[in-house]
Amino acid sequence: MTEFNRRKRCKIANEDIFERLPDEILHCILSLLPTKYAACTSVLSRRWRDEHRWTSALTYLDLDDTVMLYGKNKPRRDGKLRTPAECKAMFKKFVDRCFNLRRTVPHPMQKFRLRLSGRYRSSRVDEWIFSAIRARAEEMIILAEDTEFRLFSSETLVVFKVCCHHIYFHVYPTTVSFPRLKILHLDCLSSAGDNACIERVLSASPVLEELIIEMEECKPQDSLNVRSSSLKRLTIQFLPAFDYLDDDDPLACRILTLDTPSLELLKLADSASEELNILHKRFSLEEATVSLGHPPVLTKKIDDYAETVVGFFVMISDVRVLALSDLTMESLKDAHELDLPCFAKFPTFWYLTRLEVEAGVDKWLTLLHILELCASLEALIFKKDNQDSTGLIRRGPHGNPVLSHCLSSCLEVIEFKNFEGQLAEIEIVEYCLRNSRVLKKMTVRYEREIDNSKEDVIQRLINCPKGSKYAYHIEFLP
Repeated sequence: MTEFNRRKRCKIANEDIFERLPDEILHCILSLLPTKYAACTSVLSRRWRDEHRWTSALTYLDLDDTVMLYGKNKPRRDGKLRTPAECKAMFKKFVDRCFNLRRTVPHPMQKFRLRLSGRYRSSRVDEWIFSAIRARAEEMIILAEDTEFRLFSSETLVVFKVCCHHIYFHVYPTTVSFPRLKILHLDCLSSAGDNACIERVLSASPVLEELIIEMEECKPQDSLNVRSSSLKRLTIQFLPAFDYLDDDDPLACRILTLDTPSLELLKLADSASEELNILHKRFSLEEATVSLGHPPVLTKKIDDYAETVVGFFVMISDVRVLALSDLTMESLKDAHELDLPCFAKFPTFWYLTRLEVEAGVDKWLTLLHILELCASLEALIFKKDNQDSTGLIRRGPHGNPVLSHCLSSCLEVIEFKNFEGQLAEIEIVEYCLRNSRVLKKMTVRYEREIDNSKEDVIQRLINCPKGSKYAYHIEFLP
């Protein structure tokens, strides 16, 4: 190798490749890093030694105290490791410095993410949030343990997500406004006072499209009204408190009310509310996932709660895609086996095309009754839960199975999940094979090795007489 070539290769090796990258690519790279690491990139290139440059380049501000508290702990000058309190103090100074540097930045902040593993004064958290609001943040994500902060207003915020073990809202401003907010996630709300804040935020968000609310330790008096004319996607998860009997008002009844005429997607997991109300009986609901179960302590009788559950399905009977949990099927099974008058009011689903059910085979008779009310069902997915399989299929007069309308007229796809090869499961699959007149596809999925000989079970199902006029093969998949 000649001296010229060696010098040329050394020059290329020592060249600052960052100097050749356009600002757009550098900004994108830095936005994928926590802000602390983005600041450290100033040692990689002369172009980024000026802290104003890397700060102004950040459209995303990702502040995570776990990087300092649990990451690589740089020792002090005396050689000793910094204490957690010192690391927290460093983090607070770093966050304050980032916001001070951003005051001169002309472009808005696209995303602000704040993760706090330690406890901080609410005034300091409020200061950081309001600094992000002043920076015209469009997306804000807050992850913390126990957090208390003020309710605020924002003219630019489009996405707001909060995930904490406990969230405490306090309404201080006289007016609240979120004219551009489209996505709102509130995970682990804690008290009845938060409901007023939720309702106030909803009333101040005229273009909100997606709402997720997860509330733990719901008490009877913590009723919630969800009102939004623009809301399209709604997810609610309510977990009950276990101290109902210690409540000051043991006769209080928790009520969930939905006033969402534009709703298209609903995911409801509620084992706390005893009354469910939908103010708009006819709305454009396309898909619903429902998990409803008895609260631990009821102020009303079991049959009254069953009537509430049936009444809820009446209000969403125009849904196209429906998923039912084992908890929901248990509530419906109780009403079915007790022959409660409300179960006779279970609605007909005229537009339902896909039904997913997670339940034990002991709820199969209840499912058959539901199938009789599905006038247009095309796909049925039955996921067996982990409980022991008990019970066999009931036989009708003269030994013939009770035949569902949808099996004989419209059901084209059936999928059985968590198949274990037990007798009750085999009989259910055989029932579907014999009585599905237009079936085009049957899939059996097993999660673990089936109880009986796999080959014997497969051969039995393959040899089972098929009632469909279409030729198809049974798929056995792990």
